[in-house]
Amino acid sequence: MRLLLLHCPAPIVRELSKRDFELVSCNSSKSFNTHDQLPLEFSPRQRTINLSGRKKICRPAIRSVRELIDSFRPDLVHAFVPDSLAWSLFATWGMKKPPKIVSFRGISRIPNRWDPSDWISYLSSRVSLHACESQAVRNAMIHGGIPPERCVVTYNTMWEYESPKTREQWRAQWGVANHEVLLGTVGTIRHVKGTDLLIRAAEKLPASLPWRLIIMGAIVDQSISSQIASSPIRSRIIITGEEKFAVSAMHAMDLFVMPSRSEGLCRALIEACSVGLCPIVSDAGGMKELVRHQLDGWVFERENTEELTDALSTLIQDPQLRESFAQSARKHATGLCGKEQVTDRLIEMYNTAIQSPNRR
Repeated sequence: MRLLLLHCPAPIVRELSKRDFELVSCNSSKSFNTHDQLPLEFSPRQRTINLSGRKKICRPAIRSVRELIDSFRPDLVHAFVPDSLAWSLFATWGMKKPPKIVSFRGISRIPNRWDPSDWISYLSSRVSLHACESQAVRNAMIHGGIPPERCVVTYNTMWEYESPKTREQWRAQWGVANHEVLLGTVGTIRHVKGTDLLIRAAEKLPASLPWRLIIMGAIVDQSISSQIASSPIRSRIIITGEEKFAVSAMHAMDLFVMPSRSEGLCRALIEACSVGLCPIVSDAGGMKELVRHQLDGWVFERENTEELTDALSTLIQDPQLRESFAQSARKHATGLCGKEQVTDRLIEMYNTAIQSPNRR
């Protein structure tokens, strides 16, 4: 099988290359992930190409995809972001024997049938199958009118990472004492991530508890900055901004908190579980699929700061329970999101797509 992969996560590209597929992987130099810098060449049958473009209608990118398809003749194109999915659909328009096209969907927003940009991507009938990051994402796709048989839950994968510093070095850099329980949240700080809820919940914790809170990621929602500045616990909050080695830095944390209002299944949570952190998450989207309540961590009702405060208070004071949840979370995350497991599901999906009739 010949595969053309557009913006595919590096661990999946590497895993597929081990399975002896003939593939071309195109990744943008503008990629949001610092870890998808792939080798220039895997072997004579597997190569990587830079493909950059902005927005779903980008003539140079569409032309590049068409030229790749004409020269490489893939059996299947897998586009992992909305832009490259649209490029693939435009590039194959009018082809007598186009390759099969599959997508990847990582958000739980319902496709909007009144939005033209969704019709040139996820709502197009020419997309054979959709790989969904979680069951919550699949449900949203079906609710948007996409047939259930075309929506497959594959989950996202764990990413490879470097560890330039030890746990002790990270904590020393931030001025966190050994006896303090470090709560952490990682991601682009927007309203949907619920960081304001985390701060409000932490403000209700007993003053005697030894804890600090680290917020790692670019703060897009400036109301969060204002909230921190006026918070009575501002001296306990550490703000790092974007951190290239965020996964390594997670080793210094004791609890990972993701209080999102809406979520597909955030990669930061997958990474936190993979490094052995005890997670506290809201019940938004697919997070409760990865974190089973009172088994892999603590799941609270979204927007409920009282429940979040209870979870924080309990786990700050119970290191044994934190460790039990962390071990279970790591094992469960590997089963759902390990690169071998995700690749197996994708290959099964590719075989199904190849055998399906072309859609017009």
